[in-house]
Amino acid sequence: MAQQLSTSASDAVLAWSVLYFIYHVFWYNFFACLGLGVQGAAAALGVVRFAQSRQSGQIYDYHQMATWLTQVVGLPLLAVGFCHKDMPIMMNLNVMAMAAVLVGSRFLAPGMRQLAIECCAGFALLTIILISLKTWNFYGLLATAAYVMAGRVIGSEGKMNVFYRVDILHVVLAMGNVLYTWALEED
Repeated sequence: MAQQLSTSASDAVLAWSVLYFIYHVFWYNFFACLGLGVQGAAAALGVVRFAQSRQSGQIYDYHQMATWLTQVVGLPLLAVGFCHKDMPIMMNLNVMAMAAVLVGSRFLAPGMRQLAIECCAGFALLTIILISLKTWNFYGLLATAAYVMAGRVIGSEGKMNVFYRVDILHVVLAMGNVLYTWALEED
């Protein structure tokens, strides 16, 4: 695969949005910052990966692993950050789902592994939706809608008109991160 500077730039925007989130939320919601910090690490690795002319070697593997960890660990920790005050049972369920997928994914077939990862991330987003509805947090609902739209509607493969889908995905996720910042500041 050739060098993709547009994807490297969109990863930089995503990493910046994570830094914005951490700067504004760190002192009162550590778990959410830890969760999105995983996403920021994946985005920073993506900046390096897509700036290279040959995308192989360790940076490729590290980026793939960090992207996997974002879905399995990052989103559940973000959900824990949302629900640790209002619904502690959902916090515990998210941590258990995260641990089960972390441990059990090694023993699953590839198709089942992907299903388990999507269930873990989907349960985390569902938790954020429930907490946002319970607390009337409009920004939380908008941010979760942006995440769902990015993952399900846009995707990361191919092109949409002249733009790579992965670039659009990164920008929509960055907008979601800013909305999550406002949602947790409102909390």
